[in-house]
Amino acid sequence: MARGATRKDRLSWYFRAMGVALSCALIVCIAASEAWSADQERLEDPFEITADRIDYDGARALYVATGNVKVVQINRKLTADWVAFSTETLLGVAEGDVILIDGTDELRSAFMVFDVDSLQGMLFQASVESGTEGFRIRAGELIRTGKNTFTTRDGVFTTCRCEPGERLPWQLHAAEATVELGGHGTIRNSTFNVLGVPVLWIPWAFFPVKSERETGFLMPDFQLGGRNGYGVGLPFFWAAHPQVNLTLTPRFLTERGYKQDVDLEYVFGEESGGDLFVSGLNDQYDDNTLATNRARWGVIWEHDQFLPANWRWQTDLNLTSDNFYSDDFQEFRGYRQFRFIESTSNVARDFGESGGFGVMVATRYADDVQGQSIRGITGSGPVTAFVDSDDFLIQRFAEVRADIQPNTIVAPMGLDLSFDSEAIYFSGLRNHEDIFRGEKPGDRFVPRVTNDGHFYDIGVDGTFATPYPGRPPDPRGGDGDGIFQPGEAIAERGARVVLHPRIARTFTLGRFAEFTPEIGWNQTLYKTDEQRFAERGLVTGRAELKSRLERDFVSENGGALRHIIEPKLAWAFVSQRDQDRNPLFVPKGTVSQSRLRTLSLENVTRNPSDRIEEANQIVLSVGQRFFTRRNTRGAILLQGELVTAIDWDFTSNGFGNITVEGRLFRMGPFSARLRGSFNPESVAFEEEQTEIRYNKGFTNQWIRSVNLSVAHRYLSEVPEFFETNRGSSSIGRDSEVNQLNVYASLQVTERFRLSYSTIYKLAGDADFIRNQGTVEYVSKCRCWGIGVSVFGQKRDGVGAGLTIRLVGLGDENANLFTGGFGTGVNF
Repeated sequence: MARGATRKDRLSWYFRAMGVALSCALIVCIAASEAWSADQERLEDPFEITADRIDYDGARALYVATGNVKVVQINRKLTADWVAFSTETLLGVAEGDVILIDGTDELRSAFMVFDVDSLQGMLFQASVESGTEGFRIRAGELIRTGKNTFTTRDGVFTTCRCEPGERLPWQLHAAEATVELGGHGTIRNSTFNVLGVPVLWIPWAFFPVKSERETGFLMPDFQLGGRNGYGVGLPFFWAAHPQVNLTLTPRFLTERGYKQDVDLEYVFGEESGGDLFVSGLNDQYDDNTLATNRARWGVIWEHDQFLPANWRWQTDLNLTSDNFYSDDFQEFRGYRQFRFIESTSNVARDFGESGGFGVMVATRYADDVQGQSIRGITGSGPVTAFVDSDDFLIQRFAEVRADIQPNTIVAPMGLDLSFDSEAIYFSGLRNHEDIFRGEKPGDRFVPRVTNDGHFYDIGVDGTFATPYPGRPPDPRGGDGDGIFQPGEAIAERGARVVLHPRIARTFTLGRFAEFTPEIGWNQTLYKTDEQRFAERGLVTGRAELKSRLERDFVSENGGALRHIIEPKLAWAFVSQRDQDRNPLFVPKGTVSQSRLRTLSLENVTRNPSDRIEEANQIVLSVGQRFFTRRNTRGAILLQGELVTAIDWDFTSNGFGNITVEGRLFRMGPFSARLRGSFNPESVAFEEEQTEIRYNKGFTNQWIRSVNLSVAHRYLSEVPEFFETNRGSSSIGRDSEVNQLNVYASLQVTERFRLSYSTIYKLAGDADFIRNQGTVEYVSKCRCWGIGVSVFGQKRDGVGAGLTIRLVGLGDENANLFTGGFGTGVNF
């Protein structure tokens, strides 16, 4: 062998053949597929080799580089202890701590052999990693079968970024696998291991080997206990189309049986898209109630479509088979505390340059998920049964609106014309004739029915249970007397049309004030099955006198504070008329929202209720806003705002409330919010909510962040509502809401977070409603996390919870304590 350059020589070699060989090796770690033409251009790139020693054997056309070998090409680098390449056989080998880097992709191997012509090769004790995301592959043997495809033997697949030699927290171990870097992988006879212990055998799986969307199995989803028992789900992701994703998740729950989830995501056009989730099962769990059937299902559909001519169709569909689906299954867990689960669908568009003209066609459906325990009569006498009131609940099955917003039409003399209109058809799922007429006691459960000439009253009170014949009326309400009570189900159906034209005119009073009077007529027309026709017309009026004052305070360095004061005197009027005989489809609220009406008198004159109380109200308010700027080049930021108002209601001959609402935006680590309504005549708050937050991050090695929130909530009058818990009625409640909420969290180092939250009830018998403390830990390799919680609840007692999360892709930008996916169980 001819002797070449001496030790530490730095030689630059530019020749095409070597470039071909090195590029072939570099392709091994590329995680995204590239076009062949693009690869060919890269093969022409020159490279530079440096080594402790470089030898050339002319007879064999063999180059040998020894010691600290570095091969550098544009965006690529190969390092090894020893590299050899033949220009005749076009075979290359690299040995000893081989590291091949191409962009964000990295390949490590103890030994590499590659063939230039066939683009095939073999790697031993190899690992492949593509950027900060995606699967990391380790294998005893990688056999190159194509441009970016391999077969592996004794392979390990994981997203954990642990140091070499460390035990992986979780991994897929496959005896054999086929892998396409930048594509997908197929494994056979594999196991899912946690801390080296096999917990699940997978005979065959198809999964993505890149961060981009790709058809394949996702990580298994485990459930460790609870009402559903132990369970496992294996999601399969199908990239059915560039604009369609489909995830199929078969689950098996030990207490429920087989459950199938289907999630369809789609996009089309420039802005349209949606998400459809469907789930169903034949429930094997027996909870000894009449509230659920064996066949259970849930549907969630969010659709947003931009139609021709600037129309837009939006749907928010939420349907379940029974009232307790949200208690039992995760997909509806957010509705556990809801009285109604509402679904809406509408087609709408606006017109005009400012969008002041609007038209909407809609339908709405509310599912009463509480249910009711009521008494009725059967052939064997009075009985109590759990009845879902959905058949009796009034629904808005058809709704049409056409509005003209203020400042859209300016008529002669500066008159501002605005208009509200709506036509709604109300009905239950089944009409009252089908439900009640022709029924005989003993045939089925029949509630008591009365007719007062306005609507059918089926005697099902949404607040308290209804008496049966022979039992005295309940003094708390719901006595089935044919008079509608708030919350009571009715069996009428019909249509309501509302027309509310208004005329306003703005007058400028010098340079300092504006005065805007408005007058309108609120006409409502009814047509119902029993009443046939009814109408109601009311005069509405509003007036506002407002001004705006502002002043800047500027410091020497250019920092500034701008203070804006907006005093306003407002008046609202609604005429009085007897409305007791009107059909009632939209009842007024059981608790008056005085604060919302005081701060916006439009809520008084545009009240949507069927029976509107007379109003003659004056409000004096002062609004303040504070803007700051650090220096002459700094941005102007809204730092805080405060509104204080006081009102007089001449219809009740009484002094109104003092209302306050304000926000302090982030000022250093602090932020705050305040809202409340105080009655000076009774010297008592009607409502109040105060919250102070402290959020601060630190660069300290031990203390990384501190978050603290303290909130107090008070409501003097609680709305009446009927509540059941799996068929067992509960009417015991406090007459007011008075509670203190506290949340605190402390992140210690990068791996630990401690948090505590409590809700303490001050009303009635003071007691803790809930206490919870949590300790969370995230692994050093950033691929898994665990949380342990201890909690105490007034209703359920003391318990504990365990949560396990796979932070998954190890993304450096992800929030370690909120990202990823996992499962948990409460004990």
